[in-house]
Amino acid sequence: MHVKVPASIANLGPGFDVLAMAVDLWLEVEAEPAGRPDWEFEGEGAELLRGAPNPLSGLPMQGWVRNAIPVGVGLGSSAAARVAAATLGGSEDPIGEAGREEGHYDNVAAAVVGGVVAVVGDEVQRLPIPDLELAVLLAADPLSTEAARAALPAQVERADAVFNLARVASLVHLLHNRDWHRLNVALEDRLHQPLRIPLYPW
Repeated sequence: MHVKVPASIANLGPGFDVLAMAVDLWLEVEAEPAGRPDWEFEGEGAELLRGAPNPLSGLPMQGWVRNAIPVGVGLGSSAAARVAAATLGGSEDPIGEAGREEGHYDNVAAAVVGGVVAVVGDEVQRLPIPDLELAVLLAADPLSTEAARAALPAQVERADAVFNLARVASLVHLLHNRDWHRLNVALEDRLHQPLRIPLYPW
């Protein structure tokens, strides 16, 4: 079996846990059933994957994993691995299975569906793909999803929620109408970005 899963960027602008997009970096797996797990890892995070349990390491298969997705920097490496494992395991609902394990569905939805997506309850809605080039700035050091989410409060101010709702609506409008001159405003956020800036002091 051959499985190829893209990286993803979630929490696009104001769309915390809702908006995500696939990125042209890939986790690639070639595998066949085996009596016990026997994997070869290469690429990004290979030493970590060899030395610690991961979504693929427990599957009764043998094969190789080639990963081009940087680990721990917000590009959905764990989501890609969970989607690959669910697919290799024959899941009929890789988004649901991988999303439950991940704890949120935006990265896995983008990894399975591709392009730009909105997660609305248990539905994944496709959005237009922007005709823009993407530049990705990577953090100098990895940061776990758990640490990033721990920086966020359990409740938010109404004014901040309204601020983000307005910009999510604006961002969806821009994606449909290619009205890029207001993209900087549509990407503004008050729910997660300001609270996570101290986690990246460099």
